[in-house]
Amino acid sequence: MTSDEHRDTEERPRDADFRDWLIFVALATVGTVVVVLAIPSPTMAGAAVSAALVVVLQIVYWMLARPSRAGIRDNSWQAWTYLAVSVVLFTVAVVLNPWASLALFALCPELFLMFRPTAAAIAVVAINAVPLVFRIALQSVSVPEVVQLIGTTVFIVAFSIFFSSRMTAVTAQSEERRRLIDQLHEREAEVAALSAERGAGAERARIAREMHDTLAQGFTSIITLGHALESELDSDRDAARRHIALITETAQENLTESRRIIAALSPARLEDASLAEALQRLVAQFQAETAAGAEFVLDGAVLPTPAGVEVVLLRVAQECLANVRRHAGARHVDVMLSYADDAVALSVIDDGVGFDPDVVERAGAGGAMGERAGGATASAAGGAAGSASGGYGLRGMRARVDEAGGTLAVASRAGGGTSIRAVLPLPSAAEEETP
Repeated sequence: MTSDEHRDTEERPRDADFRDWLIFVALATVGTVVVVLAIPSPTMAGAAVSAALVVVLQIVYWMLARPSRAGIRDNSWQAWTYLAVSVVLFTVAVVLNPWASLALFALCPELFLMFRPTAAAIAVVAINAVPLVFRIALQSVSVPEVVQLIGTTVFIVAFSIFFSSRMTAVTAQSEERRRLIDQLHEREAEVAALSAERGAGAERARIAREMHDTLAQGFTSIITLGHALESELDSDRDAARRHIALITETAQENLTESRRIIAALSPARLEDASLAEALQRLVAQFQAETAAGAEFVLDGAVLPTPAGVEVVLLRVAQECLANVRRHAGARHVDVMLSYADDAVALSVIDDGVGFDPDVVERAGAGGAMGERAGGATASAAGGAAGSASGGYGLRGMRARVDEAGGTLAVASRAGGGTSIRAVLPLPSAAEEETP
């Protein structure tokens, strides 16, 4: 929004605040003009001039005083200028036609709105007294008429005080509401900024986690296969060709996954296969890339599984197998997918070197311990609290499972292998039928 648009937005509510007041001023002015022209007077020309001066007074008010309405009771130069002009024009109007004094019903409240209380009282006395003095000096005014004029003046002053106080109260309330609305808009802007920042942080975390669970593990596989390839080029050409094919396949998968991460899509492995099929392929690839034996077991009838749950379980399996490859030194790995009525579970069990999960999670020892811990989630050591290495192992798995409303259990001991079990809830039939 430009500065001019912002100023216009602020002016509109202020105009609304003063609309009723301006209507009152217009009615008082029109009423005074009608009375001055309707009641017979010694000279109709004088009455016409008097009525014209009353109208000119309000034109001057519109030109000088109204722009200062934002600074109500601010004793501004516009207010003092308007007072001087009003005293002169109003005095002439009253001398020409006494009924012009009805304009005081508009003039006095205007002065109370434009000046602070003390200055307003002085201004009202001046605009009432000066015409009275000139009438007494220039015209023959009887004592009863003087008393009547004084009484009328007192009544008008009292009315002006009451009316202006009400107007000031309404204006103050409007200003307070406007201030609260401005504060609300500021808070909304702060909330929007925080939400955007939080969203950006969540997106960074998502990308980092996806990169760790897919790209980093794929590159690790390529490096491992490359090392094996060096020794096979001269001694075992068939194995070398097989590993070259695996390197190409893994690189292609990494490229596909990187594109899907950017597009926030589901893993490529789940694009044209069920979770069980994707896990079976993952285990077969693991077995082809390592010397360890690996077996996939499906327990129970496959139930409809939300895509988000499938993604979490696939990522957990990828993380576990990647760390078995890097750290466990395992001879055999079992991957089991189990379905129950209300939950689905993934278990990854290896017979590797194992580690102490309590020590790892309590110490948060970063990557160094991760290199030594081994097990199905040896990166639990490097990643559980791994600020040192920036790992996303056990910490990343727990975060994924927690977000899906599930639980993650880690069982391991030094020299005794490692077991990881992730359990996630499945929606009931009633929940699936609910639109």
